[in-house]
Amino acid sequence: MDCATAREAISANLDGEDPGVDPVTLDEHVSRCAACLTWQDEAAAVTRLVRLEPAAASPDVSARVLDHAPAPARPARLDWPRLALVLTAIAQMSIVVSLLFVPQRMADGMAVQPGSHLEHEAAAFNFAIAIALLWAAVKPRQARSQLPVLLSFAAVLVGLSVLDLVGGRVGWERLASHLPLLFGLFCAVLVARRDGRWPWPGNRAGAEPASRTGSVETGQGLAEPAAQSRKYQPPAARRNVA
Repeated sequence: MDCATAREAISANLDGEDPGVDPVTLDEHVSRCAACLTWQDEAAAVTRLVRLEPAAASPDVSARVLDHAPAPARPARLDWPRLALVLTAIAQMSIVVSLLFVPQRMADGMAVQPGSHLEHEAAAFNFAIAIALLWAAVKPRQARSQLPVLLSFAAVLVGLSVLDLVGGRVGWERLASHLPLLFGLFCAVLVARRDGRWPWPGNRAGAEPASRTGSVETGQGLAEPAAQSRKYQPPAARRNVA
């Protein structure tokens, strides 16, 4: 048995592990090798010191950890913009019902009977607007996707309503039915600015992933894991696992 094997076996014995060699052979080597005997005595002394020495006090990092912990969830408040969007969608649905089943009075006293194709087109457009408002209320993080449709519809509707009002082709009663839509558009903009995200370059949604891995040192001295980059990963790592 050589000295390296003997000392590994001695270390295993001191740690309470299997030395992996015959104990008799180990004892014979130690009794004949003064260097290994000295090494065994010194290792035993160090082991006793380590076991008897009190553990060093570790620094208290609880305050720093709590500073990085997310704030506790607050009780849910009444989200009035989303509630207003739901009510506005219901109002638009009522307009759809009136277009399909109720005669529409004109400014000259005449009435348009339900059943014409123009009435059906108007009902379809109002139904689509109601769904867009309802979608913004149910999925506020996707409210921005509905703004192009809502804004364009409202802009054209306001412009044509002004022309019809000047030309005497519409009354105030009919114009008042558009107020819920404008209020719903205002609420959709509020929800989109608060909860929505622009998927454009330069913001968090379109940011380029980090090109290096590891940890990033924060201002408080705590290391946080850096985002892994897909750009420099091997092909096998880029596969989407089902």
